[in-house]
Amino acid sequence: MNDQSDRAVQPRAPRDAQAGTLAEALRRLRTQARLTLQQLSDRSAISVSTLSKIENGQLSPTYEKIAALAIGLGVNVSDLFNQAPKPVPLGRRSITKAGGGIVHETDLYVYEVLNADLADKRFVPLFTTIKAHSVGEFRTLLRHDGEEFIYVLEGTVIVNTEFYAPCTLNKGDAMYFDSTMGHACISGSDEDAKVLWVCSHVTLGQAT
Repeated sequence: MNDQSDRAVQPRAPRDAQAGTLAEALRRLRTQARLTLQQLSDRSAISVSTLSKIENGQLSPTYEKIAALAIGLGVNVSDLFNQAPKPVPLGRRSITKAGGGIVHETDLYVYEVLNADLADKRFVPLFTTIKAHSVGEFRTLLRHDGEEFIYVLEGTVIVNTEFYAPCTLNKGDAMYFDSTMGHACISGSDEDAKVLWVCSHVTLGQAT
């Protein structure tokens, strides 16, 4: 699940704070893994200059790049939104109150990362506002490892995929698809659409 840059859902944290959360987590995880920027670049296929900008809070990466960073670091996507590592007890649980997720904003989508306090999850739940209204807003169809599930909460969503004709989803409709297939979701009306978007996590060992 991807796009071109990054924005927010209510309540909206200052953009600096949003960037800071990801930047600090990335720097901490890279240091813990004893990786140089060049080594992480080799693992994630993201340029050193781009990595440096993300770590310094100067660039808000797309979900596609966040997923690539997670694979390069050998962690879960959600770990990149945790400010500090937490123990993993048996019978664990996590609750996110309405509007209490971590917001990550791009030009095309606004992600609210749900249950970000829980590490090592097997999937990443996101409350997402789809701001894009034309597939032409995407430089290319997006793709990354894993699988995705979308459930439309408000509005209309048009899902463009590499191997299928565009599909229109209305409120209450759902779709499950392979994330490695090129895809781009846009709002099918004048209003921004809102969806529950769930992405599976792929570890470094599972990546192809």
